[in-house]
Amino acid sequence: MSGISERSGRPDAAEVQQILDAVPFVRTLGIRVSTVDDRLTVCLPYAPHIVGNPKVPALHGGALASLLQIAATAELIRVTAARKPPRMFSQTIEYLAGADMLDTVATATVVSRSRRYANVRVEARQGTSTRPAAVATVQFLLVE
Repeated sequence: MSGISERSGRPDAAEVQQILDAVPFVRTLGIRVSTVDDRLTVCLPYAPHIVGNPKVPALHGGALASLLQIAATAELIRVTAARKPPRMFSQTIEYLAGADMLDTVATATVVSRSRRYANVRVEARQGTSTRPAAVATVQFLLVE
């Protein structure tokens, strides 16, 4: 790993991607981390293996939930400059619209953080939609 970015003291998107890629499921889903308008953005590219019901057709809810969790994890890694993913202990998901067979992008915001815990709010959107397909609140344990 190249270390923490000199500019901000926080890992950049490439460094967060490298930390997340240590998790095999992240690689299986093809998750990609980037920075858009100075925000960390996590993309779940469309692939046939993440379709839940081809008759509808829509992405699998579990794939969408995984994207939300990974996006929350990525943002918390960036904010805390962690060297490994924090431990999630709770996630509440709201599915707001059917997720079409398109790339899905998620962004997260750390809502609160203490020495031991953190709460992160995540939104997943598709295309140019202003309405999220799903949102989640994810809680993490920060100490091992």
